[in-house]
Formats: sequence, C-alpha cells, structure tokens
Amino acid sequence: GAGEAMIEPELYSWDLAAPSIIVEEAGGRVTDLEGRRTYAGGNALATNGLLHAAILKRLNQA
Repeated sequence: GAGEAMIEPELYSWDLAAPSIIVEEAGGRVTDLEGRRTYAGGNALATNGLLHAAILKRLNQA
C-alpha cells in the first residue's frame, strides 16, 4: 500500500535509520516532531515531502 505520512511517537535509532534513507531517496522527508532531521530515535514524522511542513505546523499548534 501507499501512505502520505506516518507519525511515530517512540522509536529507537535502529527503527529509524534504514527507513529514513529509503524515504529520503524516494523524495520524502523524515524529521522528529519538532522538524529536526535526526536518526537518533525518539519520535518521527515521515511524509512524501509535500505535506511535511503542514503536518508539523498542525502538530505543533498546541
């Protein structure tokens, strides 16, 4: 299947490193929920790249 975005509240670095590279090579974007590019684990937002800024903005409107 296909997805436009994925939000994960808790990841380890080994959960994030390889999929991040695949997403980025396909034109997508992966950051933490604050918008920082990281492979250290924690939380993550992965998108097709087009929706990334809008989703981050919505997530951080609290």
